[in-house]
Amino acid sequence: MKLMIASDIHGSEYYCKKMLGCLEKEQADRLVLLGDILYHGPRNDLPKEYCPKAVIALLNKQKDKILCVRGNCEAEVDQMVLEFPVMADYAIIFCGSRMMFVTHGHLFNENNLPPLNKGDILLHGHTHILAAENRESYIYLNPGSVSIPKNGNVPSYMIYEDDCFTIKDLEGSVLKQLSLKNNNLTEDINNLLKEPFPDESTIDAFAKFCRIVRILRAPNGCPWDRAQTHESLKTCLIEEAYEVVEAIQRFSDTNDAANLKEELGDVLLQVILHGQIASEEGIFELKDIIDEISKKMIRRHPHVFGTKAVDDASQVVINWEEIKRQEKKENGLQYENELEMIPKAFPALIRAQKVLKKSEIAKNSSIEQLCIAAKEKITKLQCDNNQKDLDIEEIIGTLLLDVTNLAMQYNKNSEQLLAQSVQKLIDKSKES
Repeated sequence: MKLMIASDIHGSEYYCKKMLGCLEKEQADRLVLLGDILYHGPRNDLPKEYCPKAVIALLNKQKDKILCVRGNCEAEVDQMVLEFPVMADYAIIFCGSRMMFVTHGHLFNENNLPPLNKGDILLHGHTHILAAENRESYIYLNPGSVSIPKNGNVPSYMIYEDDCFTIKDLEGSVLKQLSLKNNNLTEDINNLLKEPFPDESTIDAFAKFCRIVRILRAPNGCPWDRAQTHESLKTCLIEEAYEVVEAIQRFSDTNDAANLKEELGDVLLQVILHGQIASEEGIFELKDIIDEISKKMIRRHPHVFGTKAVDDASQVVINWEEIKRQEKKENGLQYENELEMIPKAFPALIRAQKVLKKSEIAKNSSIEQLCIAAKEKITKLQCDNNQKDLDIEEIIGTLLLDVTNLAMQYNKNSEQLLAQSVQKLIDKSKES
């Protein structure tokens, strides 16, 4: 059974809707609410879109799924309008041989423990601070608050499935996890991301560079920088990326780290410029870019930040692509044909190899078949001098596809192979 656990809605229609959206997305069997559902409480500020009547209506529609305990803000009048029991001080759920004591936290908590055997679980809300921690003789869990998180936390909920407790934010990103199978807490991602950077001077250098870019874009800044847009910088970003690739090759050949350092800086400039332009346009901030890629790395690495097991690097790639497809689907970016997802802006050889890799053509091809097909096309070009230009273009185009496919069958990168051959041609021309 899959349980979704949430606490401290405090009458917020906005966050109640977000929570129920997560419930639908998670496809949980039951929703366990840890109290403080309707009233915001005198110690708290009013949460976003505070509307207890709306929360009542939303939750009553889910009454058959809800198991609830009483919070310190609940009163008998709340039970009169809610169509599921809310006045129990605690509930007991068994996780295999472990007892999970479910309560709000104002009566039973870590300072006033209920009767627990070694390895049992104390689950409560109330503090608005998420937790999943091993104590000396029990496990302490808290999903945090849906609407009014504290201590720098974000709105969150908890999932229990397959002997694992996972705390997530309302976007579905994993914040913390605890598995009962080995009873060891995995890396505390939330705290890990808050830890000081090992080299504080790097943060200072990054902040200084961001200020420099802001000055360049300021009214009295550089006319060229001020004139740039997302559209005008497209070519710059492509060129800078290729120069990094060139610098990597040079570093491999000559150990020239200075050039690689310079070219990576030029790519960073492009990213900061796009971030600054977006900030000026009110679209998003540079911080949002960093937050988004951080969340993506956590989502795309469930074998590191979650409980999913992988055998090797190839399994990581398979998982990555599956998660990516699911994200695209949820964001409405799914195409009828998966091949349409491959950007048209890629160089032709790179795009061809990526398309072939995802298509059935490459899977059903053999080296022998490709060599025969390529030979037939070359023969056709040699023997028929009366072909129209369009026919010639089609033959050469499909020949290039065959050669790209052939490179894939040998596990070679066609873009790199052609680049190497071009360089050899240049070197040869110098000798003559």
